[in-house]
Amino acid sequence: FWLKPCRNARFLASLQSQCSVMCQVGVPQRVNYESAFVWTGEVLPRVGIAGGVIGAVLSVTTIPQVVRTSGGSMPNPHYSMYLRMFAMLWWTAAVLKTIQYATLRETKLALDTVVHPAASTMISFGVVGTLFQSAIYNTCIAQMYQIHSGQSAPRLGLQKYLSSLSPGIVWCFGRETFCMGGGMYLGPVIKASLADQLDRSGVHVPEYPLRFVSGFFSGACTALGTQWMHNTTLFAGRLAAAGESREAHHYTLSSLRLAHKEMGLGLLTENFRHRLALIAGAVALLNTVDIYHRPDVKLLALRV
Repeated sequence: FWLKPCRNARFLASLQSQCSVMCQVGVPQRVNYESAFVWTGEVLPRVGIAGGVIGAVLSVTTIPQVVRTSGGSMPNPHYSMYLRMFAMLWWTAAVLKTIQYATLRETKLALDTVVHPAASTMISFGVVGTLFQSAIYNTCIAQMYQIHSGQSAPRLGLQKYLSSLSPGIVWCFGRETFCMGGGMYLGPVIKASLADQLDRSGVHVPEYPLRFVSGFFSGACTALGTQWMHNTTLFAGRLAAAGESREAHHYTLSSLRLAHKEMGLGLLTENFRHRLALIAGAVALLNTVDIYHRPDVKLLALRV
């Protein structure tokens, strides 16, 4: 069901051909300007809008969550500090989110030739989303603590930057795969079912509102189902920020134990109200703007 063996050879041959062409030294390559213009004019604005809007929502919802899971070490920031935190977090999140959506779009379109669309959607969000979300959340948490303490952020080398992705990476992978990936796959499924029911009732709803509502509902369901993973990831970021040595740098089990100790069964639902706005809104927006628009135009195939 998931794998398509008959198409593996074609996919690998195509990938090998593209890599061999791109890696040739001294061989002039032409840019497919028509595809480049289409990607810049039709694809980039979609991923850019999604990255900017979702980056803003992520910043607004992350601040109270970090305060709530800080164990009292970070009180509610006053107005001026809140604005400083929001400005820094928004810039970081917006840039990384835009790059994330462009990357996962290319990943999903490549995987579509090998696996089922459900698998390609969830795998792309799981792998790409984990790398970016770990960086976004851990960077935002560190930035908040730095603003709160008044200490400037030190420049990170490549090794330290890669190690900053580790805290909670197992929980982050599960969260991104089943939350955003699952929500993105279920959105069109719910939309098709809802549109069919509305057509039978003689009710006409425009395409974009229907996309948004379907995406919001699917995102709300997957967000609730993965809320415990998200809370555990936040605790892993807290342990990393505190310099905890046990289970460094991933904090897989220690973060889960600490989250359960402090939250109990609230681990399943705590922070859901804030995250609902982010996840359901993000899935709704991504379904509406359609970051997979023009699947025939791929960034990696712009050179011929």
